[in-house]
Order: sequence, then C-alpha cells, then structure tokens
Amino acid sequence: PSYLPYNRGQYPNVWSIIDGTPSGVSLHYIDAGIDTGDLIAQQEVLVEPVDTGATLYAKLECACVDLFKRTWPSIKSGQALRISQEPSGGTYHRTRDVDDIDHIDLDKDYKARDLINILRARSFPPYKGAYFEDGERRIYMRLELSYEEDL
Repeated sequence: PSYLPYNRGQYPNVWSIIDGTPSGVSLHYIDAGIDTGDLIAQQEVLVEPVDTGATLYAKLECACVDLFKRTWPSIKSGQALRISQEPSGGTYHRTRDVDDIDHIDLDKDYKARDLINILRARSFPPYKGAYFEDGERRIYMRLELSYEEDL
C-alpha cells in the first residue's frame, strides 16, 4: 500500500503522515529490491487532516482492492503495463524506524504539527504506538480526530 517510489518498505501509512509524502497504492512487478520493481498501475489516496494510521491504512486497503479489480484483466491477459521506477527516487523505511518516533521526549521541543502527526500516524489500535515516560512507566497515546461538522 505505497504510492511508489514513496514509502517503500514498512508502514507506508505512517510515513505518508509523518513525511508528508504522497499516499496511495501500487501494483508492481517483483525484483531483487524492496518495492523497486516496474510499476503496473497506481492509485493515489488523499491523506486528510483527520486520518490516523488506522484510518489511512483502511483507505489504502480499499484502494488496493479497487486497483487490483480494475487492473486484473490486463494482468491476466499478459497486457499489463511495465513502467520503470527511478531507483534513486522516493523514500524507504525499515520496521525499526518507528522506534525513532514512538518515544515522545517530554523535555524536547516539537512543532505542534510534527507532534500531532506523530500521534495520529501511530494511532492504530491494537498496536501500542507513541508514548512518553513517567518515571519507569510508559504511557501510550492515541488520537481520535473528527471534523467539526461531524461532532
């Protein structure tokens, strides 16, 4: 569920929110790299200010199914497109990269937007996500977001 070449690797829903990179889904051929194969088709997905890691992932799952349904006839017939990706472009994240953002340091200065984006990107129950420490205890946080007209 990545809009390749952005967010190759793990947790593309998280990094679209954190890095502000394009969000979406891609069908691609498999090669030796991680998410570097030639593209077959893509569909962009809008990241809204009320999206969390969980809501964005759900939108990406739906987009994956939709894109596959639309593209399957060309894949089945052997007529699927083959569009090269720029190997040096885009972004890539490993599983452990979320460790760098999950710990909220209470003595660190954050821009409000950056902190909110961390909290909303890591709000994905049942996963623990972002936390701060109070003594030796971790306190985990999740955001629930809504537009004013939806209240």
